[in-house]
Amino acid sequence: MQLEQQESFEIKGPQLEVFGEVETKLPAPAKKRPTALAVLVAAALVSVLGIGGAQLKGQWRETSEIYTNQIDEYGNGIQQDFSSQADAAASLIRIAGAVVGEQDADLQAAQTALENWNKAADRKNANEQYTLNRQLYTAIDTLYTAAADEADSKAKGQLTDLYDSFVSGQMILDRETAAYNQQADAYLKLTRGFPGGVQAALWGVGDIPTFEP
Repeated sequence: MQLEQQESFEIKGPQLEVFGEVETKLPAPAKKRPTALAVLVAAALVSVLGIGGAQLKGQWRETSEIYTNQIDEYGNGIQQDFSSQADAAASLIRIAGAVVGEQDADLQAAQTALENWNKAADRKNANEQYTLNRQLYTAIDTLYTAAADEADSKAKGQLTDLYDSFVSGQMILDRETAAYNQQADAYLKLTRGFPGGVQAALWGVGDIPTFEP
């Protein structure tokens, strides 16, 4: 019969070479179009949902670790540098307090900003961390300006050294959070499309936090 002589179909194109190789290895009865198509669809699903899902999970783990605890060769890491900024702020507040007095409004504002940061430090909420860090930075900047105007040469030198270190640390932290956001946004874009959304659901990965200015 004519149907018995039906030729197997051929997959063309560089992006379908893998499927073409699978088709050529099928036994003769399986090379007929309906059977071959089913096999290739199954192979595609295994590749996309299996291999692709594993890669997506690896990307999720790598990005999450940058946010939580990764430290680079210079000892820098997002959480580590957040904590270092709080320590630097505490030191500057102590020196400034001896200059302007404990009742100074700028000093109290800086103390409140530091207390708010410390209360939230362990929660690791990205937006909260970013907001409170920026509030602390602004409060320390204002306090430094006020205290430096009143300080003697010794206290002013101490304040300036602490402030310069604080500003330098903030610049590093800002670069780190911006770089992290880029990687996190790339991951989230994948999970909100197809097939990334299906892969994320099957492999048990989901959203990761980002810092929102």
